[in-house]
Amino acid sequence: MRILAIDDDPPTLELVSSVLTANGFACVTASSGEQALTLIAADPDILLAISDINMPGMDGIALLGRINSQSAPGAAPRVIFLTAHARVDYAVAALRLGAIDFLTKPLRPQNLLGVVRNAWDAALRARAASALPDEVATLARKAQELAAIVQRRAAPRAPEPAPLPAQPAATAAERNAVHSADVALLGMDRLRRLRREFPPLGELDDVAWDLVRELVRVERTTQRLSVSALSMAAEQVSSSTAVRRIQDLVRSGVLIRTPDPADARRDFVNLAPEMRATLDRYLEQVAQEFAAFAMGST
Repeated sequence: MRILAIDDDPPTLELVSSVLTANGFACVTASSGEQALTLIAADPDILLAISDINMPGMDGIALLGRINSQSAPGAAPRVIFLTAHARVDYAVAALRLGAIDFLTKPLRPQNLLGVVRNAWDAALRARAASALPDEVATLARKAQELAAIVQRRAAPRAPEPAPLPAQPAATAAERNAVHSADVALLGMDRLRRLRREFPPLGELDDVAWDLVRELVRVERTTQRLSVSALSMAAEQVSSSTAVRRIQDLVRSGVLIRTPDPADARRDFVNLAPEMRATLDRYLEQVAQEFAAFAMGST
């Protein structure tokens, strides 16, 4: 996986490239939006793009829109913007198009590395998650098959016909399909109801749950998320709406927002200690549920 740096200013481009390369990241460069689009189209391993906003010809906002339109779902590089003049309209437009973070010029190497490391982890997770729909569809299909089996077994019995020739025993693949469907049903039903036993988890809607769940994953890797990076985790709503939902969770005491001591423009967000303790108890119960189910199925 590589990072693409885009800027019409050669010194800035050299600074970004040298800092990233010295810290173990593979980096390629482009001096215009048009050149960047060509590189992205030819190289699916470009995971992140760090782009100046104010460029002649195609500016950074237009470039981000083109990246989204020309890339396959889940394959577009995540974009970090560089700007010498922070503007609210730029920020809103960038967040709506899926920008993952911002950096201001003059660029500080330590700030660059901090933002890139967080964005790199988030982009890797997003790439991995893009492969999940097929797996989810498979589980849903198996769940439907199991439901049909259960429905047939519960239906009133018709008069028994004459005996039929013995049928071959179910194959291992068929038995595994039913077992996988059992697990899927457990996840769709039991785990959702289990959340109600651990307030306030049961009061969280799907958007809030996505945000909290992403924080749990990140905190387990000892990483930290900025508010803008976390807002990308809510798939059902826009990034600007997700930012407002994060603010609601902060006001309700579910999350804690702390300024970044190295960058006054950015805030980090963490789970409140009480919420962390509740989630630990919930996850422990979930693990016990799955362990008991697995033992009973063997």
